[in-house]
Amino acid sequence: MRASHLPFLLSAALVLLPGSSAWACATCACGDPTLMSMGTEQPFAGRLRLSTTLRAWGQTVGNDRVDALRLREARLDVAAAFAPFPWLFLSATLPLQAREIREVSLSRERGWGVGDVELTAKAFLFKDREFSADHLFSVLVGVKLPTAPKLRAEDGALLGLDTQLGSGSVDPLAGLAYQHFRGEWSFLVSATGFLPTRGILGYRAGASVRTTAAAQYQPSAKWAVRMGLDGRLERASDIDGEEEANGGGFIAYASPDVLFSPSTDVVVGAGVRVPFFNRLRGRVAPTPIAMMSVAYDL
Repeated sequence: MRASHLPFLLSAALVLLPGSSAWACATCACGDPTLMSMGTEQPFAGRLRLSTTLRAWGQTVGNDRVDALRLREARLDVAAAFAPFPWLFLSATLPLQAREIREVSLSRERGWGVGDVELTAKAFLFKDREFSADHLFSVLVGVKLPTAPKLRAEDGALLGLDTQLGSGSVDPLAGLAYQHFRGEWSFLVSATGFLPTRGILGYRAGASVRTTAAAQYQPSAKWAVRMGLDGRLERASDIDGEEEANGGGFIAYASPDVLFSPSTDVVVGAGVRVPFFNRLRGRVAPTPIAMMSVAYDL
């Protein structure tokens, strides 16, 4: 499969979003008009939300003149979240990815296809009011499954680890989140831990904790601006017990977003994640992450 097919793949996934008007206003049904991105919604029984999120990012690992490895990736996450009860959200995310690896010798490997599916359950343990809550406290549990196929060259040999779209491992995750809503403002603080297992070619990603602190200002029902700080603290990855020289440590991103609602039950978002504090071990130089998303409530 060729990376040049990615634009068609991404366009097809975006077309999967429903185009007709919703039967009822989801924000009215939950009594809260706050524009929220996928994963930060207020719950109510029967809520179904579909979304796509497109990310473009990259990083360079190693010494530029000796052993540098440059990675570039475009990723489209297609997600669905359903609330069977007022206190529970169940979600599934399917990533579609295209990746290119270029070595300092200018040799390349490319691959595209389906990545590892992530399943999560988010339970709201506390909210101060049944509808339009001012305070929400939730816990998250989930797992990433090894659904990505192993990519091979024309001669049948496995492509390199960095070209593979999945880890080949079953990785559990768990987290906590607190949300506060106050007039035109809303706030989010969350932390999620990941505990990867060993997967393809003896590879095991390092255990990590990812954090978010964000504030959102919404002066009208149509649009909002959001500013966040995202952090990732992680152990170094290893292959058969031998730690990689590059990676592991801490990195922080400044994360501005703009959210816009062109019609009832549709939220469009655009933003960027800019690395401003990099204390990853060795030589790891990440690029900013460009993001666009569309969410639709049924």
